[in-house]
Amino acid sequence: MGIFGAMTTAVAGLQAQSFALENISGNIANSQTTGFKRMDTSFADIVNSLGQTAERQGSGSVMALSRSTNMLAGPISASSIDTHMAISGDGYFQVQSKVGETDGVSQFSGANVYTRRGDFVMDREGYLVNGAGYYLMAIPVDPGTGNPQGDVPEILKISTGFLEARQSTRITYQASIPSNPRVPMVNTADYGVGGNPLTTGAGGDGVVLANDFEDFRGQSLEGGSTTLYDALGAKLDVQFRWAQTATSPETWNLFYQSDPSATGTQPMWTNVGTDFVFDNTGKMTSPTSASISIPSLSVSGHSLGNITLDYDTDGIRQNATSQGDVIVNVIDQDGYTAGSLVSVAAGDNGRITATYTNGQQVDIAEVPLFQFNGDSSLKRLDGGAFSVTRESGPAMKMNETSITGQALEGSNTDIAEEFSRMIITQQAYSANSRIISTANDMMQDVLNIIR
Repeated sequence: MGIFGAMTTAVAGLQAQSFALENISGNIANSQTTGFKRMDTSFADIVNSLGQTAERQGSGSVMALSRSTNMLAGPISASSIDTHMAISGDGYFQVQSKVGETDGVSQFSGANVYTRRGDFVMDREGYLVNGAGYYLMAIPVDPGTGNPQGDVPEILKISTGFLEARQSTRITYQASIPSNPRVPMVNTADYGVGGNPLTTGAGGDGVVLANDFEDFRGQSLEGGSTTLYDALGAKLDVQFRWAQTATSPETWNLFYQSDPSATGTQPMWTNVGTDFVFDNTGKMTSPTSASISIPSLSVSGHSLGNITLDYDTDGIRQNATSQGDVIVNVIDQDGYTAGSLVSVAAGDNGRITATYTNGQQVDIAEVPLFQFNGDSSLKRLDGGAFSVTRESGPAMKMNETSITGQALEGSNTDIAEEFSRMIITQQAYSANSRIISTANDMMQDVLNIIR
């Protein structure tokens, strides 16, 4: 190759080191960019093959290539913004870019791209958009069941309107019934109009009249209270009382206050219609199901229809309780009144949760993550986004995700390491320039021979 070959190789070396310095510069410039993935430089030698023997081959020239670090995570730090998210481990958010507006409504590109930049905040339309202008895609969640609606992500738009009222359909109840009650067993002959109010079958009307309430109170125990809601969101306060009806086997009945303002011969308390029977170990032997239905539950004339009383398989037991009272461990229900949006937050489970003025927290979307077989072959786009290439392979939805709410992933640029590389690059660049100067001196010597 000779002197001219040395000069062209040195020029290639200058170009390669300049390329490396450009990557170093970009890495340092983005050392504080959320989710940024540094770009390293690798060098490849180019060997001239002119048919010479191995002893006559030169070291060749050089070519600089970029090497992605997409799979290397940056440090995760806490954030004060509820909708910020950080990915721990593998995975990318699926996002789209905005291309314009039509009549004030955002229009999107329709092309899915991927990013680890999770600094999402809600815009005026209810979309979650990150600091680079990419809009989050997620899978809607059914607010009633909490289950994802399908598995295809769509651009997430959070409704800023009211959360409609939900009628109560289920009461979750767990309690300990005393084996040593502080009140006597109820005297069934003292109640009702010619019948036993503690049963709803033949010979009983299943109610306690207002005139009999004082006697009933002295022969029953408080069983807790809860607030139910009708279809319009109106509150209905429901109180429960337990009354022992038999001792062999231990049998109890549960009542709810159906009309707190009842007087005279008007029904005030209503039997839920089931005998709760316990064995000598305190385990409930009847009913054997994990729940019962309270038929046509009505409070002060407001009917809620059939309500499920869910106590689980072992939620109601009989024990020797202190003071001989019923101890209510859990009493809750699934209804609520209407409410307006207060805040939106991303949880560690990858769910987007909305909080409303009625105190309800409703999961509205699930954020999926995607992975690639060839992360390093993704095409880089502005704003820390990536598009799929043939070499990267298709995006694959991950079954297990690890998202941290109220956190951000930082740049994976290491300033100290970049400065070390910069010094080496500078030295290599100077050395290549020195080769050009040396080759020029040698050419001058050759030219001086013929003078």
